Amino acid sequence: MRFKLLLWIMGFLLERASKNNAKFQNKLAGKELTLEISSEDGVARHFIFRQQRILSYPGRASAPAFLGGAHEPDVTIRFRKASCGFKTFTAKDKQLAMMGGIEDKKITIEGNSLYLMWFQGLASLIGPK
Repeated sequence: MRFKLLLWIMGFLLERASKNNAKFQNKLAGKELTLEISSEDGVARHFIFRQQRILSYPGRASAPAFLGGAHEPDVTIRFRKASCGFKTFTAKDKQLAMMGGIEDKKITIEGNSLYLMWFQGLASLIGPK
């Protein structure tokens, strides 16, 4: 439940920043992609980056809970468990936690892994300063 709430809050903050933060909007320039963050135990949310805006929807991109049609994500970050996802996104050093999880096979990346690095840079703009 904590991971599901964290993803919802992340979506809210990303959407807000895409409307109000000029530096954030510059990083979105030219990006047209779908990113999915999910866990093998069922928690999922996907983010659509289009026209310097972000839309956030519950569920997997290929089977959304509601709103919008199904499509394949350009990159998927999948955690073995929702608790692992929560720990990774709330870690002090998120990049180190992400790389450690990938190395330990607790996290899998499907699709273009360069989008993961881009997303981490983007997400750092919405975090605490």
